[in-house]
Amino acid sequence: MLNPSAVGAIGFVPELIAGSATVAAVGAAWAAQRYRRNAATARSELERLANVDPLTELPTRQGLDEWLRIDLVGAAHRRAQLGIILIDLHRFNQVNDMFGHTVGDQLMREVANRIRSVLGPTDRLARYAGDEFVMVSSNLNGTAALEKHARRLIRLIDQPYSVGGQTIRISASVGAVLADGANDDPGELVRRANVARYQATAMGPGQVVIFERAMSSALTPANAEHHVREALEKGEFRLQYQPVVDLSSGRVVGAEALVRWVSSERGTLPPDEFIPLLEETGLIVPVGTWVLQEACRQAGRLRTLVPGQPPAITVNVSARQLNQEGFPDIVAEALRAGEALERQIHLEITEGALMHDVGTAWTILRQTKALGVKLALDDFGTGYSSLSYVRRFSLDMLKIDKSFIDGIDSNPEDRAIVEHVIGLADALGMTTVAEGVERPEQLAWLRKLGCQMAQGFALSRPLSADDLTTFILRRTDTPFDISDGPDAGQATELTYLEPTVPSNAAQLIDPPGRPLPRPTPTPARRQAEPTTAPTAPATPPIVFADPATLPPAPPPAAPTPDHEEPAAEALNGAGGAGGADSGHAGRNGADAPSELFATDAEPRRPEPVGPATGGARRSIPRFRQYESRQG
Repeated sequence: MLNPSAVGAIGFVPELIAGSATVAAVGAAWAAQRYRRNAATARSELERLANVDPLTELPTRQGLDEWLRIDLVGAAHRRAQLGIILIDLHRFNQVNDMFGHTVGDQLMREVANRIRSVLGPTDRLARYAGDEFVMVSSNLNGTAALEKHARRLIRLIDQPYSVGGQTIRISASVGAVLADGANDDPGELVRRANVARYQATAMGPGQVVIFERAMSSALTPANAEHHVREALEKGEFRLQYQPVVDLSSGRVVGAEALVRWVSSERGTLPPDEFIPLLEETGLIVPVGTWVLQEACRQAGRLRTLVPGQPPAITVNVSARQLNQEGFPDIVAEALRAGEALERQIHLEITEGALMHDVGTAWTILRQTKALGVKLALDDFGTGYSSLSYVRRFSLDMLKIDKSFIDGIDSNPEDRAIVEHVIGLADALGMTTVAEGVERPEQLAWLRKLGCQMAQGFALSRPLSADDLTTFILRRTDTPFDISDGPDAGQATELTYLEPTVPSNAAQLIDPPGRPLPRPTPTPARRQAEPTTAPTAPATPPIVFADPATLPPAPPPAAPTPDHEEPAAEALNGAGGAGGADSGHAGRNGADAPSELFATDAEPRRPEPVGPATGGARRSIPRFRQYESRQG
């Protein structure tokens, strides 16, 4: 503090000092008031951003519970029913991937405007999540009216959009619940609508599911974590193994690990019911880690089974697993704990997992491959960036998708695709594995075209760990007889029509431990070969192999409808940690990019040529359609 005498000595007066202090105090008060005003404005803006979506200018889900409380009371007074409709858009993420987020944002605004245009005077609409909307619709009269309203919304969303110079088509699925009283809990109503929405999404585009009481125990993202972690603790997850056979030797060289969930409360859950849920919630990471550890333990048990050729185990890896911290260390620890050889473990990755984050995936897979494990690309040919991944990621195996194998013995287009995939893999020093082989004729064609390995119901269904051991030993002594000679198109032996061992391995051994005698296969009677060559088609045939080596065409058998599946379909799996059984239906489905383009006519296809074996001709794979539309 200044001394007054000193201040006077240098020419300052006390009155001047007092005036300066007053000015400083006023300035501080003004600054504080301005700060408070700015803080209030900032809080108001944050609240607005939290409650209003800036892209669509719709309310967010923050006020949904309060809406429902008010609307439930109003509906009760009017003796009306209230419907909660959750709308989930399909293929919207592909629009972002293909056309960029600017076009995706424009499309989202267009969708919001369309739904907004059909709102009733008392209806409410909000953006529930990234590609989801929620509508609260009052004055309904029963579930029939609710379902009619939901289907009207789907038809509205299904109409083509003209955005960014592109004509784009997406779709939607809807889950809904009907409330009819003021005592309904808003949170519980939203949960029920989510249960129905999840089931509708799993069923595919255009589906509507209205909640029923029986759905209360269904798995949803909201309750999945508790049930999945409990299942891991109780040991309810199991692995089955679908054998992989070397087509040149007929011996079993490995197996693909497929996860199953045997719940004490729900029974055996099909993979397509819980795998997508694991992916959506991120629980695929702990379950996938368990699958990897268990597969390594099984590989360790098989090390000494076949001297010099230990069978390999293929493990499916999801994008979320690749992105988890320290994934190469997790693989190394599983190998060490399971006492498995590095070359016994094959990590199977889908194109979607690579596309999720190419840079990160490349780094992690390079580190993982340095451990000595092998890498396989699953569902090759069903995506739209396969060749760049094959070149960049130094893959060891290509797995040819079942959708192409289905028509290899009847559709020259599928056969040509398979032949070129095999040629590409051979040129790059990679192994080819055919998935979903269901008929002996397919095995014969695959061997003729040079495919090295195959799996599917024509060889074996998925087996337990003990049954796999028995199966490998049996097929080491008596390999599959897979011929590619002139009669390859006929099922002349039962050796590769005998695909499975009983689920109870003890049935294969009698009490003293001796193998039970097996009946001698009786060759099937072959029909007479045609005496005349088939008439040449009007258009030039597609050359898919050396014509001199092609087998003569047998008489056509009764066609098999595309929708028929083998009785073993119940054992089919799904992607993610446990993968999809190779006997499952083809996967060139709703997520193919061709569906993003609105069109009134499908491209023309050439008539099939070459030997027919009775299978119905299948449509062109969708990635072929996509290429033709871009051409």
